[in-house]
Amino acid sequence: MEEEKAQTGEDTELAEPTLPAAEIPDGALSIVEEGATPNDDSDDLAAIQGALDRASKEDKAVYIPSGTYRLSGILMVDGVSLLGDGANQSILMSTNPENGSIDVEGDGAVLSGFAHVFEKTVERGNGANDKNSITVRSATNFKIENLKIDKSSTAGIFVGYESSKGTISGNSLQNTGADGIHITNGSTGIVVENNKVQKAGDDTIAVVSYEENSQTTQDITIRNNDVGYGSKARGISVVGGENVTIENNKIQDTEMAGIYISVEKEWGTRNVKNIVINENTIEHTGTRIAGEHPNILVYASQGNIDDVKFNGNTISDSVHGGIGVWGNGEIGNIYFDANKLENTKGLATNFKSGTIHSEGNIGF
Repeated sequence: MEEEKAQTGEDTELAEPTLPAAEIPDGALSIVEEGATPNDDSDDLAAIQGALDRASKEDKAVYIPSGTYRLSGILMVDGVSLLGDGANQSILMSTNPENGSIDVEGDGAVLSGFAHVFEKTVERGNGANDKNSITVRSATNFKIENLKIDKSSTAGIFVGYESSKGTISGNSLQNTGADGIHITNGSTGIVVENNKVQKAGDDTIAVVSYEENSQTTQDITIRNNDVGYGSKARGISVVGGENVTIENNKIQDTEMAGIYISVEKEWGTRNVKNIVINENTIEHTGTRIAGEHPNILVYASQGNIDDVKFNGNTISDSVHGGIGVWGNGEIGNIYFDANKLENTKGLATNFKSGTIHSEGNIGF
């Protein structure tokens, strides 16, 4: 999905996260004891990868003591726990903007209690996953928690390759070149909760299924996240997917729709079915003047969208309208129950397509 590219190399002043340290188990392998040296100009990639490889063989965790460690290339975490002293203490810095992802594979991997930052970034360009901050590749039963992610040339956290049964929780992401958190390629059973996403270069949290994927991305829960803050596209989006729950999130100050449910001919995405959007707060989104997105947009330029339920959401301070449902694709049943529209600029609702069911709403 192509949106306005993030600016790279610019300084931003964002709220500094306070994220807890990981619990370090007895017997964990320290990357310092394995040869990494903090707070200097040396490359620590080989030492840290060596610690991870040894830990995999010995069924141990890997510990990142306080300090900044430099990575010249991709780091692979295969079913291992990589744990730090907290995101403001244990810092992994990628020095190659084209080749800096932390790749998560295997079963039971855990990333917790550290920061991953890029020393510099490049344009999003081809969107290669090597330029993500974290790339989850066919992993199962993984956890990504209490991390600070600052800068990436593409996505912050990318979950793909039919990964399953993962949790992404309590992380702070900012200044990503593409989506903050992107779940795609038929991944299933993913929970995204209690994250903060600021200044994403595209959507803050996105569920995406392309026609070229062998499976639909499905069974995704997105809850209790706080997102927006100058992000360059949508807040939370489902662009091809099934069985997605979006609840109790706070979404504000995105350039395009705060919540976006869509099937896009432009990008060849799959159908959308059974989406539940409960008790979210969507405030002052769709700020891009040329975009003209309402706070909530349901849009189909091909395919089918059906069985989308909006329950108890508060939608306020729009720039280009409250809620829109339109497009040349087939839009079926869209339900609005007990939602509240406040301070709407533009049309409160603009229902051009679909079978709209509306009950107990305020401001419609």
